[in-house]
Amino acid sequence: MITPSRLLAAALFVVAIPVAAQNVSELQVAPPTITIKVGERYGLLATAYDRAGNVMPTARPVWSSNNTQIARVDNGGTVTGVAPGLAIVEARIGQKRGSAAVQVTPGAAPAPAAPSAPVSPPPTTGVDPYAGQPPGTGAATVLRIDPPSVYLLPSENTRVAPRALRDDGSPAAPVQVTWKSLREDIASVDANGSVVALAPGQGTVLMTGPNGLTATAPVVVQQADLAIQEGSALTLAPGEVDTLHVVVPSQGNRLVSPVALSWGSSDQSVASVSLTGVVKSAGSGKAILAVSGLLQQKSIDVLVHRTVEMIEVLPSRRADVQVPVMATARFSARALAADSTAVPEARLSWTVADTGVGAFDPQTGVLAGKRIGRTQITVRGPGPNPLTASWNVSVIAASVKLASLRFALAQNGRRTLRASFADDTGAVLGPATGLSWSSDAPGVASVAEDGTVTGTGFGHARVTATAPGGKSATADVYVEGELLLAGSRGSGGKLQLYWVDRSNLVDLRRATNDTAQATDPAFSSDGSRIAFVSTRAGNQDIYVMDADGANQVRVTTDPQPDGRPVFSADGTGLVFQSQRGTRIGIFTAAVDGSGVRALAADSTSQTPTLSPDGGMIAYTSLRNKNHDIWLMGRDGANQRAFTKTTDRNETEPRFLRDGSLAYLVERREANRTVRQVVKADLATGAVTPLTGIDLPIASFAVAPGGDLIALVVPADPGNRRNPMYRVYLQTIGGAAPTPIPAGPSDQMVAPVFLP
Repeated sequence: MITPSRLLAAALFVVAIPVAAQNVSELQVAPPTITIKVGERYGLLATAYDRAGNVMPTARPVWSSNNTQIARVDNGGTVTGVAPGLAIVEARIGQKRGSAAVQVTPGAAPAPAAPSAPVSPPPTTGVDPYAGQPPGTGAATVLRIDPPSVYLLPSENTRVAPRALRDDGSPAAPVQVTWKSLREDIASVDANGSVVALAPGQGTVLMTGPNGLTATAPVVVQQADLAIQEGSALTLAPGEVDTLHVVVPSQGNRLVSPVALSWGSSDQSVASVSLTGVVKSAGSGKAILAVSGLLQQKSIDVLVHRTVEMIEVLPSRRADVQVPVMATARFSARALAADSTAVPEARLSWTVADTGVGAFDPQTGVLAGKRIGRTQITVRGPGPNPLTASWNVSVIAASVKLASLRFALAQNGRRTLRASFADDTGAVLGPATGLSWSSDAPGVASVAEDGTVTGTGFGHARVTATAPGGKSATADVYVEGELLLAGSRGSGGKLQLYWVDRSNLVDLRRATNDTAQATDPAFSSDGSRIAFVSTRAGNQDIYVMDADGANQVRVTTDPQPDGRPVFSADGTGLVFQSQRGTRIGIFTAAVDGSGVRALAADSTSQTPTLSPDGGMIAYTSLRNKNHDIWLMGRDGANQRAFTKTTDRNETEPRFLRDGSLAYLVERREANRTVRQVVKADLATGAVTPLTGIDLPIASFAVAPGGDLIALVVPADPGNRRNPMYRVYLQTIGGAAPTPIPAGPSDQMVAPVFLP
């Protein structure tokens, strides 16, 4: 049985605030049974209760009918009879259900339409006896109240209206009705249908029309707790205006009409309040604003602080503030009175002109630089005419870092420099943007807006990236030939280093110019430095120089001859062969000559080469009484044979950019010795020929792109006593090799390609 106390809040389901379905313990529909005619409407009430038996006022059920051909129900629980029969109308919240049985009976036959025009309500003054009913025709057989249920808080009001209907549910001719409240202690109703809530409880409004037709609507008056939306305290500046709002928290903070409320101030000299809740501050101090209504009283403290005469800010606004990108800067402001004392209760507001440049946290005063650019931070004081203070902020780079600080290019070669912003410690913060690029020698190397450097001539250039704010970084660019080799052209028979370009094989350019011999060149991984062998100190030692020939430094000083140097991947060390001891072995040292250490010296081991990642060394060894290719770690560990043939020699290993290994194979075929360069996959051992077998190849080099091979070949294979060597260029898999032009007495050996 539904008790009056539960019916008191039965209609609160209409509040459109969802509740957690799992909190609903019981759902009841009232009344449990109804009988209506076809076309007639009736409003059902659904009430949800929690586990403690309390009404859940924000619960809203889902309504449904098991037979919409007999009775339909809308989202508000209003049932409409469709055809004679029985239907079950159900309300559901989660797994909780409540239902009512709806018996629909046949309606009266529709009255024939009158031949005359529709009856219209006569004009009236004062009370409207028709209360805005829609025009219709025919006599009314049913009266309904719209809305079918009324839900109010104490002192609130609304209006109900009559609806005159025919048996088929269509509008009938408007009728005059009278209104009466059956519980005048709960709610009153006047002649116009205006309902006023008086006290908590459930009442009923009775509407009476002609021919004994009546209709009723429940009026539920709920006592709900009120609250002042702005909280328990309000701080204002003198002369500032604000508005207070009274809400019903349990109904989704629904605003209460100011008509039902009454406001007052404890001290008008501090703050006054209007009937609609508009607060206006006057002088500094504290006042209590009280609101009465709906049988309740609430209050809020209003503090009016002293007038703010100035805003003290840090940092000073004398100059623009610069903040490194990805870094932070702190800003602060204080409100001061006329006597320069702080007004801590004064509210300061902050704004940032461009949050894409800098993100600002007003709670901490911290601005985080997001990208290079300019923005403005403004702090605003309280009151109707607020003081403001602003900073112009430039987000700049703390420093600029280039991915490569030194590198070499062939003429017409290109390389794109990558730049990053870094903090004061050098830690990378992210990709650099908004950079301007320049070259101090555009005739040697030009640079585009995206940092792409192009070799335009031979020599050394400095390319600079400059960020907004002036921070910059510079890279040394060496534009040289594509190929470096040792030759004796014009050097009195002594080998010197020469640059060669495939596009101009005739024009060799000298890279060293010494009275002593220079050979065995090797590039650092970026091409900016060259290691080579020279006898200028009276012994065969290893030297290092910049790609343009500058800064030549002696690395080894041992009395035994050193040769075939290769740079470590990071450019800090060298691996080389040396005859220190009874056999030629493989050694390592730092580029300054320190830390010399033997890696393989137990047998004849020579011609080392390093893998692209620097973790593996390949070399030629006679350890098994035959020239084979061996492998070992960068530290000399895990030495093992890669080739293990007994009928041929494998020498001159060269790691390629893809990690595969090229080397020279020498074998006997019939009555001749043939030599061929092959490429081997380290994982599978599969071998691919890079050259034919027609040339007596002594040594070779492969271009980084894998498209070109340089071959060292005897000029006169029959002259074994005093052989002269030439260098040929051949497209891999292509036509016959092309010789680099040389005179009859010119020697050319040891080619190496720019990385």
